[in-house]
Amino acid sequence: MKILVDLRADICKLKNQWPFVPAMYRLILHPRLLPVLLMRLSHACYRQRWGRLSRLFSLANQILFGCDIARGATIAGGLYLPHPQGVVIGEFVRIGPNCIVHQGVTLGARGEEHAGGYLDIHEEVEIATGAKILGVLTLGAYARIGANAVVLQSVPAAGVAVGIPARVVKYRTLNTDAAVM
Repeated sequence: MKILVDLRADICKLKNQWPFVPAMYRLILHPRLLPVLLMRLSHACYRQRWGRLSRLFSLANQILFGCDIARGATIAGGLYLPHPQGVVIGEFVRIGPNCIVHQGVTLGARGEEHAGGYLDIHEEVEIATGAKILGVLTLGAYARIGANAVVLQSVPAAGVAVGIPARVVKYRTLNTDAAVM
């Protein structure tokens, strides 16, 4: 099942962010994983067309964690929410594997733009606190978005974007020979 594969990737990402490995029961009940679990359950119910149950999981996520993730958003495994409060992810958003979304981030369309496509976020992207990413655009693999940046244009792979409106200030060098933890 896709939900189990994605949830396993979420747990692995969470474990890789910690200097110690907690017991599994502590990990499942951790406030950094519970919003992701509720989002996965909401999305699974949405895909099965169980509308009321899907809304219930989504509402629980909003009430308990202040995390508003649309049921129709497509989010790959490995999502990490260090502080989920204030995170808003719209329905026309596609997030790739192993992304980090910090507190107060807004991801979504601008007005009627969603009819033309999606906000695509590729793998290993990190979005810092308070960033707003709006419109039909693409964040390339390994991109980084600075705190409180307002992104209205696409960011290329390995680009670092900061400012209002955001612009690419440098490109990260990726060490592909580094050992994987």
